[in-house]
Amino acid sequence: MSQESVEQLPKSTRRIWVAKKILQLIFTGEYKGGDRLIEEEVAEKIGVSRTPVREALGELAGIGVISLKPNHGAVVRDFGAKQIREIYHIRKILEAEATRLAEQNVDHKALQEIREKTQQFANATTRSPDWSAEAMSLDQQFHELLSSSSGNERLAEEINRYRTLVQSIREAVGNIQNAQDFALIEHTLIIDLLLDHQGQRAAEVMAQHIERGAEVAAAALSNPRPSTV
Repeated sequence: MSQESVEQLPKSTRRIWVAKKILQLIFTGEYKGGDRLIEEEVAEKIGVSRTPVREALGELAGIGVISLKPNHGAVVRDFGAKQIREIYHIRKILEAEATRLAEQNVDHKALQEIREKTQQFANATTRSPDWSAEAMSLDQQFHELLSSSSGNERLAEEINRYRTLVQSIREAVGNIQNAQDFALIEHTLIIDLLLDHQGQRAAEVMAQHIERGAEVAAAALSNPRPSTV
């Protein structure tokens, strides 16, 4: 995306887009714990102006990926397998509870539609980059539907705080170890349990789903792929 295109995005969308680019650089090891992020240098690397970089750094500080220190600016916090597991542990607690609560409120028609699309991706004969990107988008729709259906706004907001980070991790991981294929199977099981009004069991499967994702992400972080930024 060109600098002009990024600058024309709505402020919140622009902030998230730039934050994801910075996260990719951290996740792939180009920026490491202790590195100072200088706005001008980051902006030049990503191809945007300083303003969205400053906004994105504030977003990343809010979820604890970087720290903003007086007279030092933004500094990358240690980010390794331990931190990945901690992030996913929090996510597991939040999203398992959201899944349990969603059983009473979730739109069954919306669930059925996501289930049908999930099966289409699972049955596809190829795993192209387009397949991976579209499957990731569906993954996001699924998790957002459950959090928004929890009936607890604060819970949904807390899950949303980690969404940018989690999406960036997923994008960096891609389909390593057939991660997305397993996710499609697990999503189908969770949907079927919710449709059968087994909220507690669906929450347990969601917890297992996120635990597996944590291990895949931790393994990927140990063997980072080159950044495409």
